[in-house]
Amino acid sequence: MKFDDFFKRASQVAEIGSQKDLANLLGIEPPAITLAKTRGVPKGWALTLSSMFGVNPEWLKTGIGPVYQADKHKTRYIPKVSARACAGIGSLDVRDNIVDEIPFDRKWVARKGRPEHMVVMDVVGDSMSPELEPGDSILLDQSQTGVLNNNLYVVGLADVLQIKRVQARPGLITLYSTNQRYQPVTLQGDEVETLRVIGRVLWSSRSYA
Repeated sequence: MKFDDFFKRASQVAEIGSQKDLANLLGIEPPAITLAKTRGVPKGWALTLSSMFGVNPEWLKTGIGPVYQADKHKTRYIPKVSARACAGIGSLDVRDNIVDEIPFDRKWVARKGRPEHMVVMDVVGDSMSPELEPGDSILLDQSQTGVLNNNLYVVGLADVLQIKRVQARPGLITLYSTNQRYQPVTLQGDEVETLRVIGRVLWSSRSYA
């Protein structure tokens, strides 16, 4: 995908006037724009703009087909990322690579939180079984980092992404697993500062929330 062609189409739908505007919109650093000019535009950029503006990603990439999704007024496309929430290995960079886009009802996601900060990711590991099983997908709102007790959150702890039910009290946070084989994890004092709340889980493919 040639950068100049992509930038022309992106400017049309996003009403931006410069490459700096594009970088700000995508949440990337300016050097990534320079790299895209020589190596081509990453697939994820078209998916991100498609999610934001309801634009047909194929049109963004090729200029072929309708500019907008047929159901753009009813559907919001949320990017799916390669990061996985788990009880084992994981990446703390939640938006490290956009691999797909998942359709949701536009009004529903607007009621749930801030769609521009939402991502979909897969679940691995069995710490939340049977509530969540490996291979399930979850919808995560990264703008919701204030803990509401007994809600599900994706958290980062020791360089690992985990899904846990969280309880918070002054100077004390407890992370609970649904699978009884996993003991609760309690953080207190300075340990609380090691926990990074990535966002609240709003939905799963098992119809949570």
